[in-house]
Order: sequence, then C-alpha cells, then structure tokens
Amino acid sequence: MANLRTLSSSLVIFGVVAALAASCGSDDDRPGNLPHGSGASGGSDASTGGSSASGGGPSGGKGGTGGTGGSTGGTGGSTDAGGDAKTDAPADAKSDAPPADAGSDVDAAYCQNGQKDGDESDQDCGGAVCPRCDTGKVCGANNDCASKKCNTSKLCDPPLCTDSIKNGNESDTDCGGPNCPLCPDSKTCNSGTDCASGVCSGTPKTCQIPTCNDNVKNGNEGDKDCGGPCPTKCSLGQGCKAASDCGSQVCTSNQCKCPSSMVLVAAPGGGSYCIDQYEVTYEQYETFWQAGPTYNLAVCTWNTNYTPSSGWPAPPTGKKYPVRYVDWCDAWAYCQWAGKRLCGKQGGGAVAYGDFASANQSQWMNGCTAGTNTYPYSGGYLANKCIGSDHPVDGGIQGPLAVDRNPNDCQGAAPSLYDMSGNVAEWEDSCNGTAGTSDDCHVRGGSFQQQQAALECKANRAQKRDAKLADVGLRCCFP
Repeated sequence: MANLRTLSSSLVIFGVVAALAASCGSDDDRPGNLPHGSGASGGSDASTGGSSASGGGPSGGKGGTGGTGGSTGGTGGSTDAGGDAKTDAPADAKSDAPPADAGSDVDAAYCQNGQKDGDESDQDCGGAVCPRCDTGKVCGANNDCASKKCNTSKLCDPPLCTDSIKNGNESDTDCGGPNCPLCPDSKTCNSGTDCASGVCSGTPKTCQIPTCNDNVKNGNEGDKDCGGPCPTKCSLGQGCKAASDCGSQVCTSNQCKCPSSMVLVAAPGGGSYCIDQYEVTYEQYETFWQAGPTYNLAVCTWNTNYTPSSGWPAPPTGKKYPVRYVDWCDAWAYCQWAGKRLCGKQGGGAVAYGDFASANQSQWMNGCTAGTNTYPYSGGYLANKCIGSDHPVDGGIQGPLAVDRNPNDCQGAAPSLYDMSGNVAEWEDSCNGTAGTSDDCHVRGGSFQQQQAALECKANRAQKRDAKLADVGLRCCFP
C-alpha cells in the first residue's frame, strides 16, 4: 500500500514538471500550471517551433498529444530545439526605425534623433524619408544628396553650374540663381534676375524673348528699349554699344554723348540737351551747301537754295568765322542736315513767340542765362567780355571774330559754350506765324554791331523769315 502511494505521488510530480516545461517552451499565453479535472490540448506543430505536450489533470482528464520541437529553433522555440533567442524582436531592429512602408507617416523624430538609422545614408539624412544630405555626407545613390550627385566615393558632391543637374539655387539646369550664368529664353525662372533677357513671366514662369517694349535693357539694345534692333534711338546719357544706338550718333565710353562740337546743358526741371559750342562757321556751312540737300518745309517753299547772299564763298582765311547772310530757312535746313535742329522749345518743337525770354521754354534762353543770369557771364554788363560794338579791340569792331580765337572769354551757361552774346546774332525757331516770308522770327544774343541793352540774353529782336543780314548767323541744338 505504501508503495502504491509512493507511485501515485511520483506520477503527480512528473505531470506538474511536464506542464511547467510545456509552458516555458510555448509561444501562446497559457499559464504553466493547468486547472485540475481537465486534459490540456497538445502543443502546436513543428512549423511554429511548438512546445512539448502537457500532462492530464489528476481528476482523470485525458492527456493531450505532445508536439514536436521546431526543427529550426523558430520564434519562441524551446531550448530542446537548439534556439538561443532572448527577445521577440528581430536581432537587427532599433526602436526608432520606421517600418519599410512608413513613407510620410514616419515620426519626425526619426530624422532628427542624431543617429544613422533606418534607411538613412548618413546621420538624419538620405533614404526615402529624411532630408537629402549636404555636401560631403555619405550617400548610396544620387537621390540621397541635396545636389542630386553621389560620387564614386559614396559622398555627396557640391552643386555645380556645370554638372548638368538642376541643383543648388539654380532655377533651371546649370543656370539662374545667384551663382550660375543667366538662363536663356524659355528656361524656367523665379524672377527676371535669373534670365539673360531680364524678363521672367508666364505660367509656369519662363525667361522671355527680349522685345523693344518690355521696359528692360536686353538683347542687343544699347539701353532700355532703345538702340540696336529697336526703332527708338537712345537719348543723351543713356547706354550704347555703338554710335548707331544713339540719336546723337556719338557713343563714347558706352554712353550717348553730344554730337561733335556741341556741349551739354542742364535743362530746367531735369534732363539735358546739347547746344553748339560756337556759332556755325563758313567751313561747316560750306560742307552742307556742297551736299545740296533739299527739304520741303511748308513755310520755306519759296527758298530754292541755301546760298548766303553775300561774302560767299568765304576766303581761306575766313573759314573759322561765323557764317552770315543766311535766312531762317537756311538756318533750319542746315541744322536738319547736321542731325540737329534749330534751337527751339525745351523737349521739342518751336518756342511760342511770346515765350522767347523764358528759360523754362526756350533752349537758347536757358543756354544763355542758366536760368538766372542777365548776360551769359553774370548779372552785370562787362564791355570787355563779349564782342559788341563797344568791345575794346583794335580801336573798334568792324565785324565778327573767328570762333576759335584764343582766349575766348564770352562763356555762357555751360563750360566751353561761347558767344551766346555778341559776335553774330542767331536765328531761333520762334516765329509769329506760318505764312512764310512775312513771318517775324526771333534773332537772339545781339551782335558785333550792338551795345549793352541789345546784348542782354532777353533782348527782343525779330526779323522777317527771309531776311539775310550782315550780323545774323545761326546755332543748333540737339535734340
């Protein structure tokens, strides 16, 4: 009997031990000690690394069939299968790594944790999720790099303007931005500063072809919308590439300047214009006369030639003297031929007959007074300054003096502007009608025949349009 109790106790102990062993080797959630009175089911099959079978309960339940150990020591396999697992997670996983298909749902901390993890090519950069890597960082492919260029040493190259890749601050491939060349027409741009044409517009924004009305200096223009292929010539002070860009036909140091033998005068209210440095000479007028130009100005249809009425042609010793005996139409035609105009209104056209004394209206008046002077040189009369009848030259003046005399001390409102008063008077584009020969036209500045009052800049003298006088010549302005 004692032996029977001993055997029964041994069987109970063996069943408990077997149940505990099954609980430790299984990947299910069952406790190792089963409740009394029922039989437990067998362990899972070998494909999942199943546990060994647990025994039947003491109340007579049928014991389950024991499963075999996993052949490969699979996940959660028992020690009998040869496994040495310590965790359920894969051995190479890290806590911050996203799943392979995380995409844009990844936690931002993954790309900002100061570690190289997940599919990053370098710390916190590269791969499918994180920002692209800066120059010098490790990369596995071009897309890992901000420059889109991973070199053979598996480092990110810097963006270059010659790498045939749109990168860095470029607006299009290898052009635009602050460092690369300007983009040609039709390339993508962010602003006009990206484009060779200086014009960026459209949807999407692209560099536009230069035009003569885009308010930008581009293409072959000398300056903004002038010169080059444009119908408008560039004005004084504007840029130029060649003389043909300028209305004055003079381009010096890439700027439109006054025509030869003219000086620049500041215009009232801003801007400027050019005026002949001296009165027109016989030498200059003879070149015009020999060219034989013809003009069809309505008020001058009666004038069939431009020949001075006396002292013509000038002797070789008289070439530098101011031309005389020319009428208003001769003066107008000469200035047109020379690419200039007879001095008239500021900004263009004729001066209203009643505005001849206004420096704001009259180019000639402004050139004589600079807007303030009574005489070209100052507010008070000086007999020895300009060539009037009382100038002390060899006991009296018998005629005008050569314009290139030295010294020439009758300077006007600008440096090197001479004889605005005295020597010969000058026709102005300021007449009181359009009838022709009967119109009165202003003659400015006085002459060698006149005295103080007639030599004032504002002196009011007029002659008939067809008058040819011994003391009247001409001077031109531009434009």
